[in-house]
Amino acid sequence: GQRAVIDLVRGELGRHQAALFVVDGLVLENQELGPDERVRQFVHGLQSLASAMGCTGLLLTSGGNRSLNAEQTMVDGIFTFEDFVFQWRAERRIQIRKFRGSAVERGKHTFCITDNGLKFFPRLEGLPWTRPDVEISETGVPTGVMALDQASRHGGFLQGSSTVVMGKSGAGKTLLALAFATQATLDDRCLLLTSASSPSGLAAFGAEFGLPVQAALHSGALEMRWEPQEDESMDEIGHRLLRLVDEYGSRRLVIDGMASLADTVAFPERGYRFIGRLLREFKARGITSVFTLDPAALGSAARTSAEGLIAWFDNVLEVTDSADAAHGQDGRGVLVGKMGGVRTTRTRFRLGPDAFGRARS
Repeated sequence: GQRAVIDLVRGELGRHQAALFVVDGLVLENQELGPDERVRQFVHGLQSLASAMGCTGLLLTSGGNRSLNAEQTMVDGIFTFEDFVFQWRAERRIQIRKFRGSAVERGKHTFCITDNGLKFFPRLEGLPWTRPDVEISETGVPTGVMALDQASRHGGFLQGSSTVVMGKSGAGKTLLALAFATQATLDDRCLLLTSASSPSGLAAFGAEFGLPVQAALHSGALEMRWEPQEDESMDEIGHRLLRLVDEYGSRRLVIDGMASLADTVAFPERGYRFIGRLLREFKARGITSVFTLDPAALGSAARTSAEGLIAWFDNVLEVTDSADAAHGQDGRGVLVGKMGGVRTTRTRFRLGPDAFGRARS
């Protein structure tokens, strides 16, 4: 009976000098013990045993969606694990419903099972803000597009600002992002993350337009990471991004393909607040960030529009094709939707082979 189980646990704890015991399959025990009163007595006995012997006890149950039972009020913590299935994909989630004596972040969070055990990823936008808020600096960060830098009173993007570069597939969003990335120096390092093209492919593409991608890579000013799409949670990606920029010491950041970030289970529901928190984290670190975005790809990946998301960004650029292309000229151009310090008398800049480089002071 239940008393014999408690006596057995007490004996094994004493024999092994254990600091932790686990009782697995509590639901099955519940069925055997019968009345709820006996279940409560059993849980109370284990709780008293753990307290008396100074050890931690874990009770594992597949209680599902049952309401909080009387025996659950006796324990110090209640953690619920869920394998959330959305269409063809699944996401592991955890919710801390009770943790006596501790402040917890309410709501659901994600986790994954790895060869090194469980890894937990708190919901990014729900975490308390502990950093001091930082205003955008008046220092200019060269964009790599000479005419755009010359049109800006600051000589480029404001340091710590965030920029979204919009356009359809093949318009030249990645080209503009590479131009920004190749302006990096050892004192102004850049981390570029891509999910569509390999670093070698991007370097070859940039070389076609005279962008010194390989030179920036060899000098250590630029770091490229290929992040192919996998079934990761949005929070796992977000926490990895913050870890990478901290480890690399980035002052510039390029995320080429925002749709890959949006292609996660939770993005349609939480993406707006998630992006806002991510940009706030970058700004607090003084990182000038550039995201490329194909609105059609975003709609396919996350079933959402770009209008709401772009409101978070300090600068909005759109890469377009102009009618000049019909006359044998390179028709790519960048249209400024908003950008701090840019003169409003000129909002469109050509993206030809001679458009890239560092503007003269």
